Amino acid sequence: MASARRPSGHQNAINDYTKAIQLDPDDALAYQNRAVAYARLGEHQNAINDYTKRIQFRPDDALAYQNRAASYAELGEHQNTIANSDKAIQLDPDNASAYNNRGISYSILGQYNLAITDYDKAIQLDPDNASAHNNRGISYSILGQYDLAITDYDKAIQLDPSYALSYLNRGVSYNGLGFDHRAIDDYTMAIQLDPDNASAYQSRAIAYRNLGQYASANADKAKACSLGSQYS
Repeated sequence: MASARRPSGHQNAINDYTKAIQLDPDDALAYQNRAVAYARLGEHQNAINDYTKRIQFRPDDALAYQNRAASYAELGEHQNTIANSDKAIQLDPDNASAYNNRGISYSILGQYNLAITDYDKAIQLDPDNASAHNNRGISYSILGQYDLAITDYDKAIQLDPSYALSYLNRGVSYNGLGFDHRAIDDYTMAIQLDPDNASAYQSRAIAYRNLGQYASANADKAKACSLGSQYS
């Protein structure tokens, strides 16, 4: 007979904060901390509910709005993400993460120039924010501004040499410029850093095919498919 699964650290924390809230329903900090634990377990609607309670008690808490924005983003509710990021920025205009997160939602909604404006601000406030450089690079790349994208990916990689996604994204921009050999080098590095990255294998397969290296392309295609890619 299998033994019952023991609660995780985050679940134990949720249980403790729930008891604290039962003892004191006005404990704003307990709602905030339970929300963080829910978010770390991927229970984002529960997290949103608790961040909302926190905000009812502490309407000037920029971090609660920022965290609620992040949970809305995880649920794909990007208009809510933007609205909560707006409030976080209003309360804390120097919050680089809020600008970066709002930029991501703008990008997902196809509003790339607004996204770039937010990434610009995030980078101005936090020049060493590798994520903001990478994300701005994505928007530039989608707009076909590959040279600007590559400059941002270069910076992201300089700041975080283990940033597999930036190598992958820089490879995509090199492909866009027709530099397939450089793209392959970047995809290979992305794979070394993240061996289960199906997109890196898929993208490298395309670059190999562009160069007429069909055996290598087919091998990468097979690997991408084995990792769940729908590449065809």
